[in-house]
Amino acid sequence: MKKIFLSILSLAFVFNCSNNSTSSVPSEDDTATFNKNVEAWKQAISGFTSEEPSKVMSIFADSLKWNNPEALMNVNKTKEDLTAAVNFYISTFDNITFTEDDYYGGSLYSTDETSSSPNGIRIYGNWTFNDPETGVEVSYKWMGVVAFNDDGKVHNFADWFDVSSIPSQIAGTYKR
Repeated sequence: MKKIFLSILSLAFVFNCSNNSTSSVPSEDDTATFNKNVEAWKQAISGFTSEEPSKVMSIFADSLKWNNPEALMNVNKTKEDLTAAVNFYISTFDNITFTEDDYYGGSLYSTDETSSSPNGIRIYGNWTFNDPETGVEVSYKWMGVVAFNDDGKVHNFADWFDVSSIPSQIAGTYKR
């Protein structure tokens, strides 16, 4: 009887654990949306290499809220502010590339509100460019979080990197 009871208890435990699994397989539609958003991002960002600011900005909604690396958290800038920053980088530096990029969607596990939406993407990668006056190559690790709307435009964007490293890399004084 004890063996039967322990067997039933073990089965109940295994069954209960398997039913509480929070992992899920994304739908084909969500996967397609995620992939479409990633490709749209890559296409827009290629505008840095081709020196086409309008190509970069083509992905951003007019209502964009941008939290830039130099701003305090929750201090949003506008599409016009981002346009000015994109124009600055393209007009100031040469050979701008974004490499070693990785993309992650949704947030099934979070201390905040969870989401399985394919429209929220975390992007990691490395930016590299040259200072045209010195020829020095500047590079830094970068992270961005974007939220696409139903029209396929980014309406919320935050990015992080060490802005202060740029002048010190050009001057040759930056220490990693």
